[in-house]
Amino acid sequence: MRRSAAELDATGAAVYLVSFEQPGRLRAYIRTHHVGFPVLADPQRRVYRAYGMARGPLWRMYGPRVLWGYATRILRGARPHIRGDTLQQGGDFVIGREGRLRLIHVGQDSLDRPPADELLRAVRHAEAGFVRRLTDRHGAER
Repeated sequence: MRRSAAELDATGAAVYLVSFEQPGRLRAYIRTHHVGFPVLADPQRRVYRAYGMARGPLWRMYGPRVLWGYATRILRGARPHIRGDTLQQGGDFVIGREGRLRLIHVGQDSLDRPPADELLRAVRHAEAGFVRRLTDRHGAER
């Protein structure tokens, strides 16, 4: 998201991050990671439930794909940021100016995020009333 911030700004889009972390822990995360977007604390997970994001099963949230993804990041020198409820599904949504959902993506595991260009495309098409549900890597709609 940080790399696409300028492109998002050019579209006029407003980006908000929502976290289930307590506000104190969230402030520390924002400072440490230099988060440049407004971050909303939702420790009761009301937004998560409203958008269909539940706690995922252990076998999927820590399946082979996720473990391999973390292993390759560690081998490249990255430190994994594992904290909080690691079974909580995340998601990405684009909401048009009229308040209607224009892109819906509920992550199936902790590495399941849409590419930034897909989010930008959804933002650009939001004015035209375009609605898109992202699909998994096998082509099935989520």
